[in-house]
Amino acid sequence: MPDGTLFGTTGIRGDAKELFSNQFCFDIGRTFAIFLSQGKAVGQVAIGMDPRESSPRIKTAYASGLIYEGREVFDEGVTPIPSVNYILKAQPFFAGSTMVSGSHIKPHLNGLKFFAFGEEILKAHEAKIHEIYREIKNQVTYSDKSEVMVADDAAPSAYKEYLVSKAKLPYPNWKVVVDPGNGAQSDVAPWVLRQLGLNVIELNASVQGVFYSRDTEVEGDFKELQETVVNENADFGIGYDSDGDRVVFIDEKGNYIPGDYTGTIIARQSEGDSVVTPINTSQVVEAAGKKVLRTKVGSAYVVEKMKEVGASFGFEANGGGIFAEMHSRDGGRTTVEILNILAAKSAKLSDLIATLPKYFLARDKIEYEWSLKDKIIQEAKSNFKGEKTDETDGLKIWLVGGSWILFRSSLNAPEFRVFAESKKKEEAEELLKKGLELVNQVIKK
Repeated sequence: MPDGTLFGTTGIRGDAKELFSNQFCFDIGRTFAIFLSQGKAVGQVAIGMDPRESSPRIKTAYASGLIYEGREVFDEGVTPIPSVNYILKAQPFFAGSTMVSGSHIKPHLNGLKFFAFGEEILKAHEAKIHEIYREIKNQVTYSDKSEVMVADDAAPSAYKEYLVSKAKLPYPNWKVVVDPGNGAQSDVAPWVLRQLGLNVIELNASVQGVFYSRDTEVEGDFKELQETVVNENADFGIGYDSDGDRVVFIDEKGNYIPGDYTGTIIARQSEGDSVVTPINTSQVVEAAGKKVLRTKVGSAYVVEKMKEVGASFGFEANGGGIFAEMHSRDGGRTTVEILNILAAKSAKLSDLIATLPKYFLARDKIEYEWSLKDKIIQEAKSNFKGEKTDETDGLKIWLVGGSWILFRSSLNAPEFRVFAESKKKEEAEELLKKGLELVNQVIKK
């Protein structure tokens, strides 16, 4: 992790072998159990996972640490990450829960994400967990205690019921292609959509299938879904990332709809006068007619701001909607809300999107050494001159005419990200190209 920190933008992430050794996972399990005890959280701990190859081993070692500290552990198997949060609300006897998942990052990487006190932990909690870990790491040798884990399906079962309960039926007789990427939504999303009366065509919907590590902010990662929607003459397509907390839509024409747009559609219909979103989200959100509050990138930051201002909805550009009833990113709940709006408007998805102003947001990432972050930012300040800058997270430079470019290091993986937005596609792409060239020049030096 950068700068010796344990947590990145979202949870703990890193190389499945180098970082997530059995000893490390065991110590983190012990750490979370102690953290819950210090917070006077009494009860069991639920653990879910995505289906990447390293997840079962990490789950076993992590659970062993919890069990060593006297916690009863319920194994929820492969399940969407929002289900691991929702179970804390559905079953109050759970003190906390954890998801083993690397989300969209490469298959050889993995991660741990934590939930306690009924919701996703906040940055202050992360700091406390890091402090406890430093105090107890390597003091007890790892031993496998997972034989006493309780096999359970409460999390996915309760989550399915929750999603169905949020649908404002009846829906039209839509034909939909759903593509969970053989990830954590594979056994949930198709089932829920059928319960809601949709004609469902499954694509990459088996946890035993080839694992796809996909980024919902990269259109090319959903090319197969786009083609299938057109070939099947479907009303729309729905795609998820590996752990199911992000969702991307494809309209009936096969067009990829960025999460900025679906988030704005929901924000426009949400209660209250404000919406919370990170600094890298498109300015299309201004069309929601709400006060837009920008945060650092990361769901924890969005949640903190939502609580501070009492916002009912927030979202990230990756298609992760955050509703006040859960206060964590939820691809399934976002899906249902878009379906509710489509049904209420009696509109095609393309028509709904056409009601928003058109911006072109180009984005890409480059693998790099975290130690180069500050140097890249300084070079960007010297080479890009604009009307104003914003250093909430990285460096965002507003240029003449409303275009902007953002230089930002990922904290989840050793990647440097560049975002560029303009009202013209060619300008956004050219601006992105210049930004990437600058990053590459610093890396090569």
